[in-house]
Amino acid sequence: MIIAGDWVVPVSGAPIREGAVVVRAPLIIDVGTLDAMRARYPELSVREHPGCVIAPGLVNAHTHLALTSVARVIGRAPFPEWLGRVAAVMRSLDADDLAASCTHGALMSIRAGVTTVGDVAYGPEAPAAAADVGLDGVFFFEVLGISQDELHQRLAELEYPADAESCRAGRTVCGLTAHAPYSSGPGLIRGVYRVARERGVPFTMHLAESDAEVELLMSGTGSFASLAARLAHGFTPPACRPIEYAHRLGALDGTIAVHCVKATTEEIGLLAREAAGVVVCPRSNRILGNGEPPVRELRARGVRLALGTDSLASNDDLDLFAEARALLALDHTIEPERLLAIMTIEGASVLGLADRVGALEQGRYADVIAVHVGATDDPVRALIERGSAAPVRTVVSAGVLRVVDGRPAMLSRPIENASARVAEKAARALRAS
Repeated sequence: MIIAGDWVVPVSGAPIREGAVVVRAPLIIDVGTLDAMRARYPELSVREHPGCVIAPGLVNAHTHLALTSVARVIGRAPFPEWLGRVAAVMRSLDADDLAASCTHGALMSIRAGVTTVGDVAYGPEAPAAAADVGLDGVFFFEVLGISQDELHQRLAELEYPADAESCRAGRTVCGLTAHAPYSSGPGLIRGVYRVARERGVPFTMHLAESDAEVELLMSGTGSFASLAARLAHGFTPPACRPIEYAHRLGALDGTIAVHCVKATTEEIGLLAREAAGVVVCPRSNRILGNGEPPVRELRARGVRLALGTDSLASNDDLDLFAEARALLALDHTIEPERLLAIMTIEGASVLGLADRVGALEQGRYADVIAVHVGATDDPVRALIERGSAAPVRTVVSAGVLRVVDGRPAMLSRPIENASARVAEKAARALRAS
């Protein structure tokens, strides 16, 4: 199959006018002008996209697909209260509910041109459901609220690492997360981090997301104090800030740090020296009232950046184009080319997938999107300014068509109906709590 458009933007190279990407599932086998690709591969069919930019599938480096179905049930509230609602709702869901919610979130992501995620998973349902829709990436199995001694039992309950080993045969990586400093004690954070390092899989944590988190670590007071007393076994206030805390625990090196809204200049230096990168989620931070990530200083200090929508429960949608424009509003000096890189190859790099996805190059997985932007002589800027879920015309994941003419290639109504039933169940549980 040859995928052609007015422009091809490989990200790793200069845009190609009247370009084309040649796909032989699951890989890209060639990239160039349409005339050259037609001459070189006369036996292949051509899918032409007038008015479209052909680009790599997007990388949503931090999300929670399992919250998709229950997002509107949880609603909007100040961050500590919102966390309580999330916990109450999630306790009411079983494995089938999680699978339905993850599938719906994966479908919404694919429709928006996202082909790779960094997803916080509550069990093996997430990677399995996402893969069925064509979404791959790193699924971080979450462990929190237990003692270090219970870690291996909890991992077994999550079917980890058995599922992680099976994932290695495909495109999915099963990583680990200890959630956050207020929900996991120091021993558990060290333990989860150690297992991730031993298994050679990515580790992530929510760090420096809110003032409440900073207050807890500095003085043991504030709205997170009771939460930490209940969940973070062995926690005593370290009298330092969150990123410094992760560093002291020996759990920052190679870690994917999420949010970092409250990072200080000194902590940004630690992130630059030790972390795999930082995933910023500007719209979620704003909606939850947590402020703005220090994007300009993170960039100035050389911290690798990725972009995430966070969950649908703390955002308006799972549209990475909208998230990119929110990021640009925080730092107008980001060039369009750099912003697209953060949405693709740099996001893949932070997740540890830079050799697989994020650019249109021979030998990479064939994750390709076609986005209608109309006539333009600046395809990258047009993609950033005009891109959204609506004009995504085609999505190819590992060489398989997932969205055709703007519609999912699979039946979406059963997925949406199953998700609605989960929402109804969650609403009943929340009313009863």
